[in-house]
Amino acid sequence: MGSTRLPGKVLADVGGKPLLALMLDRLKPLTVDHLVIATSDLPQDDPVVDVAQGAGVAVVRGSESDVLARFGRALDSYPGDAVIRLTGDCPLTDPAIVEHVLEVHDREGADYTSNTLQRTYPDGLDVEVVRSAALRDAITEAEHPDEREHVTPFIYRRPDRFTLATACSGSQLGTERWTIDTPDDLGWLRSVVTRLDDPATASWEDVLSVTGIHRPAAALQPECTDGRLAARTWVGTLGGEPVRVTVTVEAPGRGIARYDGPDDGRRDALAAVRDLLKGDRQIDNLEETP
Repeated sequence: MGSTRLPGKVLADVGGKPLLALMLDRLKPLTVDHLVIATSDLPQDDPVVDVAQGAGVAVVRGSESDVLARFGRALDSYPGDAVIRLTGDCPLTDPAIVEHVLEVHDREGADYTSNTLQRTYPDGLDVEVVRSAALRDAITEAEHPDEREHVTPFIYRRPDRFTLATACSGSQLGTERWTIDTPDDLGWLRSVVTRLDDPATASWEDVLSVTGIHRPAAALQPECTDGRLAARTWVGTLGGEPVRVTVTVEAPGRGIARYDGPDDGRRDALAAVRDLLKGDRQIDNLEETP
């Protein structure tokens, strides 16, 4: 409820029901042991509890700012080998994508798997899966406020310690925006819902068929294959020549970029990757190999 740009968005009316209720309806086909809402213990989030309970979904409550501790409470109350993290600003989350990310996670034996580090799905279909032991390490050790608020950065900022994996869509749709952060985003969602035959069961491909592709492709696209993620790679063409930029994490927040391509494309390629990494929580300081 405490969103700064769109307060109360999870209770906003979308097609005659709260946005959160729509998301929970869409998640009903998921084959998981427990579906849990982890919300704050502030009175302003009491309505969130009401929506969850109305949908028959369990709730845990805790600190508004320390979301990682909330996940610890959820894991204590509902133990499991892995935790799937979904966020309330992604109401169009498709359970088939969740199952896909979970399948990659299990197959690779990863500590952390997502479809976000190498983004090929629209922004707003975000899924993260974390091995419970890795999450407990984060709960115990994470100190930076960003790592406490956003739950998973402690893990994926340390690939030397935790095994990372990625799940891909098979398309390059990472520049599409389906997340709900602003009044305009909410208006877009309401428009989409009116055009879907059944918003609760529509697949993400059904949504794409009514929204179309509206955002231009980035100059460089993520090179994405389901499996282990040792480095993040972007490829493309600049000035008619193929280029590749591979970024590895050398320390939490510090990335090292390796450029492959013609010398006259180096500056533009690295600028493109820096632009793609704006706001990135794995890498906020990108350096180039000499």
